Amino acid sequence: MGAQPLLAQTKPDAHMSYLVLARKYRPMFFDDVMGQHHVTLTLQNAIQQNRIANAYLFSGPRGVGKTTVARLLAKALNCDQGPTISPCNTCSSCVEINESRSLDVFEIDGASNRGIDEVRNLREGLRYSPTAGKHRIYIIDEVHMLTNEAFNALLKTLEEPPPRVLFIFATTESHKVPATILSRCQRFDFKRMPNHHIIEQLQHLCQAEEIVADEEALRLIAVKADGSMRDSQSILDQIIAFAGKTIHAKDVASLLGIIDQELFFRLTDLIQAGDIEGGMKLAEHIYTEGFDFNEFLIGVEEHLRNFMIMASTQSPHLLDVSEEHAARYQEQSGRFSIEDLLRLIRIAADTENLIRRSSNARLQFEVAIVKMIKMSTSVQLGQLLEQVESVKKNANSVSKVTGSTPVTEKLRPSHSPIPDKTVSSSPAIIAISVPQPETGQNDPSNLSLANLESQWKAITDAVKVKKVGLGLFLAEGWPVKLDGKKLEIMFSANNGFHIDAIEKNAAELQDIIATVVGVQLRIHCVKDDRGILQQLRKIPPGADKKNDFESLLKNNEAVRKIVDAFDAEFMK
Repeated sequence: MGAQPLLAQTKPDAHMSYLVLARKYRPMFFDDVMGQHHVTLTLQNAIQQNRIANAYLFSGPRGVGKTTVARLLAKALNCDQGPTISPCNTCSSCVEINESRSLDVFEIDGASNRGIDEVRNLREGLRYSPTAGKHRIYIIDEVHMLTNEAFNALLKTLEEPPPRVLFIFATTESHKVPATILSRCQRFDFKRMPNHHIIEQLQHLCQAEEIVADEEALRLIAVKADGSMRDSQSILDQIIAFAGKTIHAKDVASLLGIIDQELFFRLTDLIQAGDIEGGMKLAEHIYTEGFDFNEFLIGVEEHLRNFMIMASTQSPHLLDVSEEHAARYQEQSGRFSIEDLLRLIRIAADTENLIRRSSNARLQFEVAIVKMIKMSTSVQLGQLLEQVESVKKNANSVSKVTGSTPVTEKLRPSHSPIPDKTVSSSPAIIAISVPQPETGQNDPSNLSLANLESQWKAITDAVKVKKVGLGLFLAEGWPVKLDGKKLEIMFSANNGFHIDAIEKNAAELQDIIATVVGVQLRIHCVKDDRGILQQLRKIPPGADKKNDFESLLKNNEAVRKIVDAFDAEFMK
């Protein structure tokens, strides 16, 4: 069973007031209901097998057919030809249900009849048998609005109702219905309407009403309806009143205030170009046109999502856009990496929350636009480490580094999907400068513990150049004894991990120290068991860490990119 090409039409009297499309073209048969095949098929089978439950719960988004299916079930059970899956729509029972005046089918609004007194009155009415029909059916809409007392009053009735009494509950918030009620009902979850089903239905309505509408116009209506068939029909009614018998996409966009997709493509073009001035002009345009900032940001998120789908799947049919825009997404899918798209979406989503709480929504919106344009491209940590290792290997190939001569190495930026902005077209340069030892210190006969203490910072800096982590560990220690060519380095008693790391890399450390002091020393680590390390060392540990960080940030392009990418800051 599938959706029929056109829903049955209720023929109103010529003198009746105008019927909106949602009522005029309400489904008359189970097969007319679109998008809820799993519900209608189950109910039809239950009718044919005479397995009708005492109570049903229809749950799902607004405007997807919950109340309509409840009425269809009531007609199927009370039709003179029934129970039947195809009610005749001509007998008195069917006509009365269609016109909402049946004495056997009660439609109750749970929001305005939510108290225990209303439920007691309902229970009193259960004592009366159906009049001409076969079942007395209670359809309670928005049942989650009932009070706890009202729900409790229904419990026994739901479990053991009188003969031929049926309850059908409809709700958009099933999680608010008590578990004791849910356990006594057969639950059906209605699905949100796919846009292609909504467009198909709108095309049939336009054909029946002799309306000429662009496909793009119907697509915009479907998107605005957000999965609700009833909302889409109400919007179409409004558009017909505005545009008449011929509907174009620009009419829909103008009336509903829909933001032109071109503005979103313009934003991503500005992000690509790094054009902050253009971004501010775009923000000004959004403001002067009166668009809602949050609505624009939601559109940006959807726009970036489309790029993400194309970048990950290369499947245009997964995009809910026109063919023209789908082709543009496919053509431009390589401009952004998925990591960058996720970060851009995060900026837009965070700004939505800020705007809701801010008294200056325009400022927050402009800041978000600038953030997106200024955002540096993502770099995979593995690629960055490989590049750092490449620099270190090239530095190791130099036998000795003396004086202040820098060792330079070109660090190629990883592939950037955002060209001409965050990564310069010229390769980044990391300048590594190793301090020159004082005169006479390269002579082994002149090397003393005092010399090592005066050069300790230069030694740790030289180690950091080749192995940052090892250099940081070494900086926590202090030279305490020089016996010939054996150097003892003392660490705090709780620095066992530091000592293990240094001893594992002792050979490499000894070579680096030799490049600074000119003597090949053997290092030996000891623990400070007596608590004297702080008295012996001349430089307190971590005293210059902030200055070192700021200097590194100023002189090292790669470090700047890492700090920008992760929004890092120095912490003590």
